[in-house]
Amino acid sequence: MKTTKVCLGFPWYNGPDKSTYTTYFEIMHYFGRMQERSHWLQQQVITGGEYDIPTLDPMKADGEHTEITAEDGIFEFGYSDEGGLSLPGLARERVVENAMAWGADWLFMWDYDMLMPWSAFLRLWRHQKPVVGALAFTARNPIQPVIYRIKEKHGLKGLEWHSETVFDYPRDQLITDIDVGGPIAFGAGCVLFNMNVFKQIGKPWFHSTACGEDWMFCVRCWQSGVPRYVDTSLKTVHKVFKPQWHGEAEYDANRKAQPEEYARMIAEGM
Repeated sequence: MKTTKVCLGFPWYNGPDKSTYTTYFEIMHYFGRMQERSHWLQQQVITGGEYDIPTLDPMKADGEHTEITAEDGIFEFGYSDEGGLSLPGLARERVVENAMAWGADWLFMWDYDMLMPWSAFLRLWRHQKPVVGALAFTARNPIQPVIYRIKEKHGLKGLEWHSETVFDYPRDQLITDIDVGGPIAFGAGCVLFNMNVFKQIGKPWFHSTACGEDWMFCVRCWQSGVPRYVDTSLKTVHKVFKPQWHGEAEYDANRKAQPEEYARMIAEGM
C-alpha cells in the first residue's frame, strides 16, 4: 500500500501561542503515534496476524474519530513552520513551497491561535476533498463565522469580487457552494489541502488582500474549478487577546444578545 505523505504546516510568527502551546505538543505527539500505528495496522492486514498495539492515549473527547483504522492507510508526517513574516499570505506561501519540496501529497495547515480537536486531520482526510476546512469564527467582535459567499460586482477597474458572510450556515454537515447559495470561501485556520490544487491554480496561492489571503485563495480555486468544502461538525475556537475563545457557542450567545446588530449586518450583506 502506498504511503501518504502529509505535511503539517504552521504559518505562525514566533511559534505556538502560549495559550495553545500545550495543545500543540499534545497534537504533535498524537501525529507521531498515528504514523506508527498506521504501519502496524497495515502489517496486520498483510500478514493476517494480530499485534498488541498500544492505544492512542491519552485520548481526547472525540472518541472514535481520533483513532486511525487500517482503511486510512499508511501515513508519513512531515513538518513546515514559517515564522517572523509580516504578511500571513507570505507565510502560507512558504509553507506550501516547503511541502512541495518534501514531496507531500497533502498539506494540513493549522494557525497558531486556533484550538482544534485531535480528530481534525482524520475527519478532514476521510472526506477526500481537494480543499476542506473546519468551522471557525473571527477573533474580533461581533463574532462571525469565517464562511463567505464570493460575490461578483462591476467596479471602476472592471469585474471585482467581495465577500458576504454566511451567518446562517448549515449546521453539523459537510457544505459547499450549493449549500450557501454561491461560491464558498472560508478561513484557513484549520484546513486540509490536496497538493495537486496548488499546481492547478498556480502562484500566488495566498495573495494578501483586504478580504484576506485565505479568502483570495478560495477565489483562485473557484476560478480554476476547484471545489471547496467546510465541515461544520468539526468545530474550532479562535483566540481573542484577553485571552478568551470564540467558537460556535460564543457566536450563538452573541447573536442572542445582539439581535439588532446581526440583523443589520445580514441586511447589509457584510
